[in-house]
Amino acid sequence: MDTWGVAALVDEPAALVAAFVAYHLDLGASEVHILLDRPNPEAQDLLAGLPGVFVSQAGADGWAFNGVTRAPPRHLGRQKYHASRVLAETSLDWIVHCDADEFVLPLGGETVAGVLSAVRKGASWAKIHVAERVHCGDLPAPHLFTGAFRNRWPEFGTEGGEVYNDITRALLNNGLCGHQLGKSATRSGRDLFIGVHRPMREYGGGGTDVPHDGLSQMQLLHFDGITQLHYTLKMLRRAIKARVKAPPKHSPARELQFSVLAEGASDPVMTSALFYAAKVITEKQADLLEDKGVLSWYDHRIPARVERILGTGRVDLSPAAFDRALLTHEAWLIGKARELYGFDPEPLMVR
Repeated sequence: MDTWGVAALVDEPAALVAAFVAYHLDLGASEVHILLDRPNPEAQDLLAGLPGVFVSQAGADGWAFNGVTRAPPRHLGRQKYHASRVLAETSLDWIVHCDADEFVLPLGGETVAGVLSAVRKGASWAKIHVAERVHCGDLPAPHLFTGAFRNRWPEFGTEGGEVYNDITRALLNNGLCGHQLGKSATRSGRDLFIGVHRPMREYGGGGTDVPHDGLSQMQLLHFDGITQLHYTLKMLRRAIKARVKAPPKHSPARELQFSVLAEGASDPVMTSALFYAAKVITEKQADLLEDKGVLSWYDHRIPARVERILGTGRVDLSPAAFDRALLTHEAWLIGKARELYGFDPEPLMVR
């Protein structure tokens, strides 16, 4: 059976980082490589001593891999650096690259190792298709990982009006609020580098036509904006970045999300309305999406898996605790958003 590990650059509160690591260990990952994009002592304490877990600070290796001499200025560049370095150094068969809010889930009673072992030998990587968490019903949720999952909807442009109003349709891209590209599992030993969504032959980004397969027996559960406050801060960060020269590119729907939030950031009623339009569905909408085959309810058992690895009560996965942690973890961003847009996080917090 093939062996596999996970590589992630993270910049999230400790509870989410710990849950991400513990979950993938419980799924059978031999190694989880975490690169902290900024110091996070609490996350390091939670993960200390776990077999197969490697936690390092961004830049601790001197940015010496593959001729890089300094820190890549963009988050995406640091992701590529970390994942590619792990791939080059690993003794495992596969490296899965994803973010701390993305959890791999094998389907149909399979294991991750079993799914990857079945990939044809001619494929140097496998695409893990994304399923994006959406809230259904009342909020707040009992823990961070409740909800259903929307899949990419190719017919969204022609059929989306049967489910969503015009406002929500403008905020979604092929039926998703976040990215639709999925992430990758890449074979080691084939002289590849790992980009954000797929591997390539050249570190500079060339050679993306690497043979691959899509994994029908695996999903990438994307908890995009894990609470309302988290989502709002994520979009405001993008709005701030959009003010600089040559900002990162996003889909028109995503750009609409953060531009509208920036304009109305001082109004908690407006910010809540946007969150509900983009991230929450009614039971009727859930039924319609299920009928169209683009909504799933997965038994991922994330809290139970986390508890099995880390022990009972070590990690608080409640939305209220996560929002409290965000106040400290994102203090600079909150201050900048208050200065630029009049943003106040307090009305959005789960109590």
